[in-house]
Amino acid sequence: MALTLALLGLGATLAGLVVYFSTIVKHQVPERPVGLIGALIIGIALSSTALSMEVTVGVAVPAVLSIFTGVLFLWILTLRKTPLGDIKVKVGDTVLAFKSQTDTNQPFDETAFQGKRTLLKFHRGAWCPYCCAELKQFEEMKPQLQQFKIDLVALSGDTVEDCKNHKVRDNLSHTLLADPNLTVVKQYGLEHQKALGGNSDNVFVLFGIPFPMMMKFKSMSVPTTLLIDENGVIRWIDQSADYRLRANERTVMAAVRQVFGNE
Repeated sequence: MALTLALLGLGATLAGLVVYFSTIVKHQVPERPVGLIGALIIGIALSSTALSMEVTVGVAVPAVLSIFTGVLFLWILTLRKTPLGDIKVKVGDTVLAFKSQTDTNQPFDETAFQGKRTLLKFHRGAWCPYCCAELKQFEEMKPQLQQFKIDLVALSGDTVEDCKNHKVRDNLSHTLLADPNLTVVKQYGLEHQKALGGNSDNVFVLFGIPFPMMMKFKSMSVPTTLLIDENGVIRWIDQSADYRLRANERTVMAAVRQVFGNE
């Protein structure tokens, strides 16, 4: 009976995680992950009951794995809010001067926006499953964005090498900018201090989703999107108050049409 409960607990935990992470791939992350939370709580309860009945290797291994995983992800969910309010630009402002390096190690600065329309994405890094799913979504949207002559540029705290590897790994065609010291992120007031994150050079990919092998508290970017016109003026800003949640295709394209009309 104890072994059955332990296996059921582990099954509930894993099933909840599989269903939840499938929503990332589909760009349908729920605002309130009640299904995941419920599955994790059930897994913890069943596994704890199993351990209270019998402590053997066969019972302990799945039970402890279920409890540890469940508690870990419940804790991570409590950290999902991002600090907003420090951003240093607003709609109608000209982009701030900055310098960065592209994924091909070429210099890049704000003058690159002149004469072009750009969707500039500040993201957390190639280790973040939510950011990577969003950049893949932008890649899928590229034909729609090209109708409005909009280029895609994404900046993170990754190194040039991380950006290069990220671009190849996820088959991205847009420009990735490296900001390893978060100089540009801080210029724009988009720093999320002491956030839980990973390193982009230490991830494993499962079903197209990157997972960091190790995590620690560090600074990174608040996920933020700027829509910039050909004069370098910011015409739309979107920020994630919850780093899991990003503007969907419909929202982005509605903003594009509002700014540039139905071209």
